[in-house]
Amino acid sequence: MPFPVRRKSPASICIPLLICALLPSGSLAHHAFVAVYDPGDTRTIEGAFAGMELVNPHARVYIDVTTENGGVEQWTVEAAGKLSLARRGWTDDMFRQGEVIAAVGHPALSGDNAMWMVRIVRSDGSEYHAPNVEDANAIEAERRERARRAREQE
Repeated sequence: MPFPVRRKSPASICIPLLICALLPSGSLAHHAFVAVYDPGDTRTIEGAFAGMELVNPHARVYIDVTTENGGVEQWTVEAAGKLSLARRGWTDDMFRQGEVIAAVGHPALSGDNAMWMVRIVRSDGSEYHAPNVEDANAIEAERRERARRAREQE
């Protein structure tokens, strides 16, 4: 005896399809780095620390940069979120208001005064790297150490 054929309602087909269509766009939008910043270009700005939002999903450091004509432009340096940065020692009060800092990063494609942080350098020379850069540096240091130990054993 064959199985009975049941008709599905239009809602039982349309609603799951609608949910599937909407989910990817929202989940991919958050990670569209190359749509906002230029990974092929790196710039350096220097100015007075104006503030910081150490929040998730992305932290922001605000720097007042003096232009050639004496005006001031505020730049936004976007970085990884609070959790990633806090694991690397970042705190809400790590920079002093007006402290001169430099930021190296990938500029916004829109031409806005914004960049994605690669590193921030204080006037004393201490540096804070983006978590992915720190991770890559740690992996490379470990690789070199393994290679050095292997050479010693030869």
